[in-house]
This record gives sequence, C-alpha cells and structure tokens, in this order.
Amino acid sequence: MFDFSFGELALLAVIALLVVGPEKLPELARTAGKWVGYFRRTVNNVRSEVEQQLLLDEMRKEAEKLKGFANEPLQEVEKFKASIEEPLLAEGNPIETGTQLGSSGSGGEPEVTLPPPSSSPSRPQDQTLH
Repeated sequence: MFDFSFGELALLAVIALLVVGPEKLPELARTAGKWVGYFRRTVNNVRSEVEQQLLLDEMRKEAEKLKGFANEPLQEVEKFKASIEEPLLAEGNPIETGTQLGSSGSGGEPEVTLPPPSSSPSRPQDQTLH
C-alpha cells in the first residue's frame, strides 16, 4: 500500500523512540497497529461492496437482455397473428377469439374423434375420447 523501505521504517522507529520514550512506545505501537488494521478492513469492505454492486449491475443488464430475448418470439407471434387477421377482417369474416377449437360443452376438455382402424377389428369404429 505504502512504499516504505526498511531504512525509512528504522528511522521512523528511532524518532518515535526519542519523542515518545521507551515506556510508552509499546502502547503507541499497539494503537498504531489497531488503526492500521481498522483502516485495512474498511478499505477491503468498501472494495468488496463496490465489486458486489458492479456485479449486481452487470447481472441486471443481463436480465434485461434475457427479457428482451424472451419477448421476441411473443412479438413475432403477435405480428403473424395480425398479418393473418387483417385480410380476414377486410373480407368481412368474423373472427372469434378466446375459443378453443374442437371444445365440447362438458368438462372443458377437447373432444377427439379417432378415424376407424384399418386392421384392428377389436376396437369399435368412430371411438370418441373425452
């Protein structure tokens, strides 16, 4: 973090020893160590939070891209539907929306009619499934 050589640190220790004295120097070193540790933890916490925010922003951008990709097929279907409906409406044919093709009145399940089997005599012909 700071570029101090060994000679500079030794000079600083000698000056601190002369100014503070040998009795209070260990207490001063402990206090300085606590402050340096606190400063490093604070810097590391800020750095990790910034990295998390950058990652979160990147993930949000990717989510927006994916939403755009998910909406593309829906838009294509809507365009196709509109291109089919326009000629039919121009001819005056009514278009029913919201109904299911082949739906029966009971149970809401579609009615399926199977064609008669050609080689299987064990099934009744024109069997209807519900």
